[in-house]
Amino acid sequence: MNFQNMDKALRKSRRALMVVGVSAVALVGSNVLMAAKMYSQSKQVVLVPTVVSDGMVARGSVDKGYVEALALDAVYAMYNSSPRTLHYGRGVLERLSGPAERAGILDTYDRIAKDITERKISTVFFPRKIEHNFASYEVVVEGDLATYLETTQVTREDRRILIRFKPQAGSVRLAAIGKISAEE
Repeated sequence: MNFQNMDKALRKSRRALMVVGVSAVALVGSNVLMAAKMYSQSKQVVLVPTVVSDGMVARGSVDKGYVEALALDAVYAMYNSSPRTLHYGRGVLERLSGPAERAGILDTYDRIAKDITERKISTVFFPRKIEHNFASYEVVVEGDLATYLETTQVTREDRRILIRFKPQAGSVRLAAIGKISAEE
């Protein structure tokens, strides 16, 4: 090997080493910037409710677990909301509600959605207790409703929610959902 070939090979390897070094520094720098961004940011997580498909009422009896899941889905759709998840909640309530009651339930939801959008808040419901009255197709969910402005909790209040169902064509449909006072 002559000196010129060795010199070319040395320069080539130095350039390759320099490229690798600059790439490594750039990668470390980008990781440091991402870590700083994640450290300075706070996140708010809104839990998405489960998706319950249509259920059946067999020989006039109601499956307790199914109605309870429907009630929780309705509560989560109505009260676990942020400006970005409003379309999902509306879709769930539209799917769960009966045809005769759908317009009223969606009007109520749209009023709540408008308030959430205008005030740029999020609400999260934390259930504590579920009471059933299957004779009248009613479920009462008791829990806490928290309101957040970005990631700061603004309020937290006790809430009792009455969910009424109506048997329809072999299944049960949401007939009404709303807050009830502590005395009821």
